Amino acid sequence: MTEKFEPKLLILDCDGVLYHPSELHIHAMVYAFNDVCEDLGLKEEKFNYIENCTQDKPIKGIYDYIGYVAQKVGIKTDDFISKMVNHVDYSHIKTDKCEILQKCIALNNKYKICICTNNHTEHTNQVLKAKFNITPSQLPFEIFDTRFAELEGKFYPKESQLFVSKLEEHFKIKSCNFLWIDDNPKVIEKVKSFGSQAILVTEQNPLSDILEKLR
Repeated sequence: MTEKFEPKLLILDCDGVLYHPSELHIHAMVYAFNDVCEDLGLKEEKFNYIENCTQDKPIKGIYDYIGYVAQKVGIKTDDFISKMVNHVDYSHIKTDKCEILQKCIALNNKYKICICTNNHTEHTNQVLKAKFNITPSQLPFEIFDTRFAELEGKFYPKESQLFVSKLEEHFKIKSCNFLWIDDNPKVIEKVKSFGSQAILVTEQNPLSDILEKLR
């Protein structure tokens, strides 16, 4: 009897995976948020980088906070983030002549593929433009950002049970057949607790090499 084929989902991170972390500061969106607060005269609402964004204490709940501030000044959250993106310099992201995309497409016979990010799609779109000179509509797979798993006004990160469950429902694929590629060891550890496979991106193990090994 022929073994039933189980569909698999390859999940790529954006920041620090599609591009090297040195090309864009990991907390660029935090700096941009504070710039927009300055523009709007909201000095008291500025996100405290020292308290919230150290290496030992990563950002938690910044998009919930952005929503709170945006509502406070009568601006839609997405419009507020559009203003933030205008304060981010993406010009240092090195252009890739679609080598990574081609390697992803070569895996289409083995995996469904998507990008999952704890950032915002507006930001991811700018990364795609800088890295591959393409728009989201030209991308051969879907992007899921921090808004994908929202419950009662709270955003849940990609490594949360809610986000994973929504991915399972969307793709009709069990989390045990997910393969995550991420540069954050805590994300790797968390998704493995759901039975998923995961590969950590490092200096010695970049995305391009990982994709080549998966072929």
